[in-house]
This record gives sequence, C-alpha cells and structure tokens, in this order.
Amino acid sequence: MDAMFSRLSFLIIILSLFAGRGIAEKARALFVFGDSYADTGNKDPYNQSINQPWRRPYCLTWPGYPAGRFSSGKIQTDFWGDILGLPVPIAYELLRSHDCKATAKKTRKGVNFAVGGSGIFQAYGFITVAQQVKQFKKLTAGSHGFESRKLSRSVVLISVAGNDYGAFLSSRNGSIQGLIDLVKPVVSGTIDAVKELYESGLRNFAVSNIGPFGCTPQIGKTSCDSNYDYFVALHTRLLREGVESLKSDLKELSIIISDLVSAVNHIFSSPAQFGFMDLFFPCCAIKGGVEMCGVVDEIGRPLFEVCSNVKEKFFWDSVHPTQRGWNAIMSLYSNGAKEENISISFIEGAPNVIEWIDSLGFVAYNISTMFSSK
Repeated sequence: MDAMFSRLSFLIIILSLFAGRGIAEKARALFVFGDSYADTGNKDPYNQSINQPWRRPYCLTWPGYPAGRFSSGKIQTDFWGDILGLPVPIAYELLRSHDCKATAKKTRKGVNFAVGGSGIFQAYGFITVAQQVKQFKKLTAGSHGFESRKLSRSVVLISVAGNDYGAFLSSRNGSIQGLIDLVKPVVSGTIDAVKELYESGLRNFAVSNIGPFGCTPQIGKTSCDSNYDYFVALHTRLLREGVESLKSDLKELSIIISDLVSAVNHIFSSPAQFGFMDLFFPCCAIKGGVEMCGVVDEIGRPLFEVCSNVKEKFFWDSVHPTQRGWNAIMSLYSNGAKEENISISFIEGAPNVIEWIDSLGFVAYNISTMFSSK
C-alpha cells in the first residue's frame, strides 16, 4: 500500500510540473535583422557591385554553389534555424510576389531582413537596421499571417557586428578615439531597434555583441591587435547596460546577448582543440590588389585563391567565419564550455542558448556536432 501511494504521489508531482510549465512547442518563427553576419540572401545577385556572396567560391562547403551568404557555407542564421527546428527564414528581397496568400505562405516561419554592409548608420550606403525594422512593420501590417500570438512566440536575432566602426576606420580620418565616440550612438541604435520591434509584438530577442575587432585578418593580419580592446570592451559594457534597462522597462521581454567577443577569444586561445590552423590566413585569399574574395579580372580569371583545407580554417575571407567557424561559435553559445571543471557561458541573460530557448517553452535542438566535419 505504501509503495502504491509513493508511486501515485510521484505521478502527481510529475503531472503537476507539466501542467505548470506546459508542453514545449516549436517557436513560431525566426525574424532576423542586421548585417553580413546574418544575411542569407538580401544582396541583389544581378548587381555586380554588391553581389559578392552570390559569386563563386562563396558557399563552397554548403550547398556547393553561391547562396547569398558571406561564408563557405552556413552562417549563424542557419544554425539558429537548426537550433529552433525552423527552416531558414526567407530573405526579404526574395518576396517579389504581391499575392497576399503567396507571401503569407513564404513568411509563415519568419523573414530575414539582414543585409551585408548594414549597420545602425548608413555606413557603406546600404539599408540601416532601423530601415529593416520599417520593412518588418510594413510587411506585418499588410498581412494576416502575423497575429500577435505568433509574434510573441517567435524569436528575433539582431546582428550589429561592426560595420559602423569598419566604415569609420576606412575613412580618411578614422581613429581609435573616433571609434570610442561612435560606440554610444551605435549601441543606442541597437537598443532602439529592440524597443520598436517589441512595440510591434515581438518578445524574445537574441542580440549579438560585436566581435573582437582586432582579431580579423583584415585588421590583425597575423595576431590580434590589442589597440582595439578598449573600444570593444566599451561597446560590450554599454550594450549590457542597455539590455538591462530594457529588461526593467519592458514587460514580458526575454532578451539575451550572444557574446561574440568571448566566443572568438575562447576559440583563439586553443584553436587546435577546435580543429583550426593558421587563424589569420583566410581560406579565400585575395591577390592582385583587390579588396574582396570572389573578384575576377576582365577576362574572368579569379583574383583570389581558395585553400585546400577549408575544414581547418576559421575565417573564410578577411572578416567572415567559415561554416566550421560559425559552427564552433554557435556550439559555444548553445552549450557553453568547461575549463578545469568550471562552466563557461558565452551568453548574457541565460546559461546558454539551449536553456534560454527551453525557458521560453520552445523545443531546442543541439547543433554542436551537426556540422563538425565540414
């Protein structure tokens, strides 16, 4: 009798836990805003001046032909889709149809508004993050497929990885002090984007920090340039403060920061552990004085060289990670790491992405080994 009572009590406890929490469901959609670290096809493939991610050898690893991504293959947006069990959201520029039913079908799992070269300001002449938000508001206002519950049960990715700073540095008067002066308005613009999207009904946000600016081949060349550490730390601190303020002011907001700085630094501290070699030598190396991978001369000869060991490369070109680079970063976001039995998190606002998604009542999938060999 006591054994039966114990089993019954255990069953009641389990049922009460499920009743309180609810059954996990998939997130309804993924909406993406930002720059080339998140863009999956918003560059015009027919415009020769901006169609770099639509040229060979981009996406050499996956899917094997150019697919609008600034990488050898999948980028963080793709991996976010994998984690959430959602298809990659359609690029906004591919929504050419004015048929409401057709548009609703294409957008039912989300939309990607991110554009390579974008930033808070019109750094390189491309659409800004604020303008991307306006595109979202226009699209949702004109469609019946974006009811409030769907938006509140969706996830938003915002990537502002540093184009505003890069454009400033490339200008004639670019300086470290100038970068420092630029941090506050860049962070403020990022926080304003979250506020405006929240007012539209979205509630769950993953905002990316900028990367360790001095550690790209474009700037670091052969090692990380520590001259940029202070400005990166300032951006990190102000972004953290802005997010904490949002949490205090906005009811039902759930927001995390994915710390690209600490993730990349962790990988760079022991690259062999992740299978990477020659960190500062990108797979697609330019030659002939050009500035971008994928450029050819007047008779079609490539002004770049592609490595034979892309699996061992963290950087695809001078600023963008390879698919394996992104996989390593996203695996750290998803699960964290352990160092001498101490758990390390690369997410602010949750222990890791998997636990954050789980806390929202969504199903989360582990992607740490899905593409480990590519």
